[in-house]
Amino acid sequence: MARETGLALSTVSNALAGKQHVSEETRALVQQATERLGYRASAVARALRMQRSFTIGVLVADVANPSSPDFVRGVEDVAVREKCTLLLCNTDGDEEKQLWHMRTLLDRQVDGMVMISQHVASPAVRALLASGTPYVLVQRRNPEVPEDYVGSDNVTGLSEAIHHLHALGHRRIGFVRGPADSSSARERLETFLAEAAGLRLKVDDDLVYRGDYGFESGISAGRHFLRLRRPPTAVLGSSDINALGLIEAALESGLAVPGQLSVVGLDDIALAGFRAINLTTVHLQKRAMGAAAADLLIERIREPGLPPREQIFPTRLVVRGTTAPPTKPETAKRETTKRETTKREAARARS
Repeated sequence: MARETGLALSTVSNALAGKQHVSEETRALVQQATERLGYRASAVARALRMQRSFTIGVLVADVANPSSPDFVRGVEDVAVREKCTLLLCNTDGDEEKQLWHMRTLLDRQVDGMVMISQHVASPAVRALLASGTPYVLVQRRNPEVPEDYVGSDNVTGLSEAIHHLHALGHRRIGFVRGPADSSSARERLETFLAEAAGLRLKVDDDLVYRGDYGFESGISAGRHFLRLRRPPTAVLGSSDINALGLIEAALESGLAVPGQLSVVGLDDIALAGFRAINLTTVHLQKRAMGAAAADLLIERIREPGLPPREQIFPTRLVVRGTTAPPTKPETAKRETTKRETTKREAARARS
């Protein structure tokens, strides 16, 4: 390369390493030469020279959840810019599996970890976090410990959702709580209870379902709510996938959404906007949050002495087609009877 450009070996090395004191003219000359020669820098040599692995570990709670890829793509945006490789780990929300992945990442000497909705409080997790490898928490943290954190505003969007349902006429609203050890789920529950109290809505214990973010949890929550003597006319899901489970439970009970049950999700995944689903939901800036977490991590890797920082992203309600004014009891009864009659007639036709 030095022979090709006529530059000193040290100048070529500095240009390839991205050193700031190399002129743009020299940098362009070296870049043109690398393209002509098909040169690729050795990642191993770079890692040895800079005492870094140039790998970032990313832990997600559920890789199958459609919200997870947006977070990961945000991290990847920064990783590509920084010429780092991602090691993606799925923990299924299981602490033992998370610990195994964390130990593996530390053994591989990753430069840092982005931990999305992971367990953060147990002594075993805290011991690994204290190992000295930089990390950034996303969407779940221990409020008592100052750490680098990126999360969503768990008040504004949810507050808008509750007021939207109240304005439509709903007075009995159910709520699906996320995982018990999630700080975001806890903040959303506190918001729900505070807003309900401000609107003078009575919230029985039966109106708060202690589930998780999954589809099956949504179905279980829906069945629970619909078995109540006085079921809610609207339910706030813990996620969009959870909300789809709520809708499935309503449909299997012969209820129309939103005609007889309004449903609100949380995440605003791409599927939520499809006309066949058309889910009213709280929008989270997932890709931007992933990128922000990766940026914080890169800064922490370069400057370990920085004070802990946090970044909170705004949320907003997106109104679509799964919310409407509650149906009057007599109308709901007529609609249910009509639907059951149609089902019986269809069954007789098939037989």
